[in-house]
Amino acid sequence: MIAPTSGKMPLQLPSEKPIAVPTQAKAAAMFKRSFLLVLMITSLVFASAFAAQLWMTKDLPSSYDPGLSIETAFKTSKVPILVEFYSDTCGTCKQLTPVIHELKEGPYKHRLTLVMLDVSEPANQDIAKLFGVDALPGVFVFDPHHMKKHPIKPEFFTSKGTLQQAIDNALSKTMNL
Repeated sequence: MIAPTSGKMPLQLPSEKPIAVPTQAKAAAMFKRSFLLVLMITSLVFASAFAAQLWMTKDLPSSYDPGLSIETAFKTSKVPILVEFYSDTCGTCKQLTPVIHELKEGPYKHRLTLVMLDVSEPANQDIAKLFGVDALPGVFVFDPHHMKKHPIKPEFFTSKGTLQQAIDNALSKTMNL
C-alpha cells in the first residue's frame, strides 16, 4: 500500500506475480532446444539454396561444356571441330546446347570434336571476334587441317533435323577440300 499524501484513500497496486526464474538445468535445456532449432533452420536454408543452385544450373549451356580448349582441340583433333560460342544468359543457347550435345554423343561421336566457348569470359571474346561471331549462339564446323571454318546459320537452329542437315553439309565441305 502507498501512504496517503492527501486525505484520499490510499492507492493499491495490483499484486504482481513473481517472475519465474528458470533453474540452471531448465535454462540449459532451453538453450539446447533453441540451438538445435537454429541449427535445423540453418541447415534447411543451406540445403534449399544448394538444391536451387543445382536446379538452376543443370540446363545451362556451361553444364554441357566438355572443358576442351580450342588450342588443345586444334593440336590434337584428327576430325573436324564443332565450335559453339554461347552464354549462360542466352535463351537460344539454352535450347540449342542440349541438342548439339545429343548429336555429338550420337551420330557425330567419332566424327566431330566439340569445343564450347563462353563469350562472357574475356579470353574467349577475342576468339569470337576472330571467328566473326556477331550473335549467339555462334556455331561453326572447323577443319583444322585446311584451316577452313563453315558457319552453321541460325535458321538451322529450329530443329534437331535441320541442325543435323547443316552439320552434315559442313562436314561434306571439309571432306571435299
